[in-house]
Amino acid sequence: MTPNKHSRKYSPSKSAIWMQCALSTLLNDSSSGETNLSAEIGSETHELGASLICQSLGIKDYEKETKTPEEVIKELKHYTPEMQSMAEGYANFVINEVEFEKRRSKTEPLVVVEQFLEMPFDEDAGGTLDFGMISSYNGGTLTVIDLKTGRTPIMAFDEATGKFNSQLGLYALYFFHAYKDIYPIHNVRLVIYQPVINNTNDYQMTIEDLVAFEMNDVLPAVERTKLDNPPAVVNSGCRYCAGRSICPMRYQENMNVIKSMDKPVEMLTDAEILEMLPKLDEVIQYANDVKEFAMKKAMNGHKWAGFKLVHSKVQRKITDETAVAKIILEAGFDPYANQKLSSITELNKRLGKDKFKELCGGFITLQEGSLTLVPETDSREEINIKEGD
Repeated sequence: MTPNKHSRKYSPSKSAIWMQCALSTLLNDSSSGETNLSAEIGSETHELGASLICQSLGIKDYEKETKTPEEVIKELKHYTPEMQSMAEGYANFVINEVEFEKRRSKTEPLVVVEQFLEMPFDEDAGGTLDFGMISSYNGGTLTVIDLKTGRTPIMAFDEATGKFNSQLGLYALYFFHAYKDIYPIHNVRLVIYQPVINNTNDYQMTIEDLVAFEMNDVLPAVERTKLDNPPAVVNSGCRYCAGRSICPMRYQENMNVIKSMDKPVEMLTDAEILEMLPKLDEVIQYANDVKEFAMKKAMNGHKWAGFKLVHSKVQRKITDETAVAKIILEAGFDPYANQKLSSITELNKRLGKDKFKELCGGFITLQEGSLTLVPETDSREEINIKEGD
């Protein structure tokens, strides 16, 4: 087990972006070092889960001191019972997978945890595999398992595009290259474990499919990134690209949509509306991205002609609550507000998701949100309303 490392230009987690858009490797090189709370929580959950797996399987890291889960927890900034539950669920899932491989292959499989894999197509390329395993089953089976801590569903195979997850594909490919001269490998299994939304899924293929992925998809994509003028391609991953606000191609694509709205909405035909509907969410997202970019620059001292930086609203704040409470009490009034129950999110953090559900699940109802139009491929149930109602 080695420390987490991440490629600046060719991050496996952003492969869905750079394999489609070569220009993103120049705009999206991670040089800003920006992070966010969700990413930090995800990293810490991975760290705790890896420690639990290593403790259960007796794996030692000879490159550095091996820490127990208890020692890891003491160093975590965002530890909660829910994180513990996710990490334990992940560790148990991995351990069960290892035991399953032992039983069906009747041999001890090779296992790696948080293993950094070099990707030789570029000196900057590489990524850290959450968990990998090679067993002798069926002539040699390679398995990679990726822990996801977000709420957006992640699939090992995308039915809409007919392609497997490129991040897991890259991990499997270079895990294979690292051990192919030692272990025979004929089958590949990509596994997503996403406990927050109970989403566990996998995809199986032959090693020939994986090698074809390298030759037909990975290497040509890398070559495009090394052209003098790498091409830009607008795609579904644009909103996750660091260059999303300044990309010239994304600007042009969205401006073309905006310019097409050259008559009042009431005069648009159904065909024209249907043509625009799939593009509108992207236009709105792009507009928000540009506003966020402009705000960040303004907060760093940049002056935008015709605009100024102001406080959106001014709130009054009591500087000494104890003194004010005393004054109000002495005046014969109650200074305290009625006690209010914390939010579901906050209660989940305090008790842990499973404990909160056990104790209070019978008092929780789902409130339907406002209606929205989505493509028919969306998994949510359709609301049927007759025209004219």
